[in-house]
Amino acid sequence: MLNKKSKLSIQTAIAIALLMGISQNAFSHTSLEIPSVAEGVRLTNNVVIGHSCGEGKNTIASSTVFPDGVDSIIKVNGAVSSDTIDTYVSNFGNLYQKVLDHSVFESENEKKDASGNVVGFWVKDGKMPEGYTVYLPFRASAMLIEPTSCARSIKVVMGTVDICKITPISRFGDGIVELWTPIVGSNYDGKGVSPSLTVNRDITNNPLDASCGSGVDVEIIPSAAQLNRDMPIMNAKGKQYWPKP
Repeated sequence: MLNKKSKLSIQTAIAIALLMGISQNAFSHTSLEIPSVAEGVRLTNNVVIGHSCGEGKNTIASSTVFPDGVDSIIKVNGAVSSDTIDTYVSNFGNLYQKVLDHSVFESENEKKDASGNVVGFWVKDGKMPEGYTVYLPFRASAMLIEPTSCARSIKVVMGTVDICKITPISRFGDGIVELWTPIVGSNYDGKGVSPSLTVNRDITNNPLDASCGSGVDVEIIPSAAQLNRDMPIMNAKGKQYWPKP
């Protein structure tokens, strides 16, 4: 029979194991270093690659997409809405910029839409071994929430793909690519776990109207069409590097 001291030791060990498991689960997927920010604040952030594609695999490239606001999916309190993005955001547009960093990947570039707005970025020509963590820096400009809206928060949902082997889409799988993307019917649908940045309304300088009650939580999510268009990585000559055509 276990004595009191032994029982306490076992309970402590179990508690530590549970905490370690929670911690590993929280930081093992690709996410943002800073997941939330106050309205009107510009910050430098990082896409954090928490692990590679499996034991012995190196992450050799990564691609990130921000919602462009054109045909993005808008959710209000979790339900899809027909509202347009300008209903909730006053200055949605060119809010993001890649911060140059060649510490791990030698090549990188921004992805831009027809108007020159940055809608994502990619990195390649490097390697991140299993067991390491890599930070991909970018700048997020100050988002302004539309004063007439009832939005108390705006969650910008991103799509990020970590690549361990260059293949066609038809060969995606474990040990080849990690898909940290929303499930929207694109060629890059993952498990529905993806990086996001939540902008919280400045209720002091931009108060909610009394008719809003406690307000609503809004999500902006890239559409399948945008992910299919903007997720691929192009090389310097304009040819598709990943996925293989």
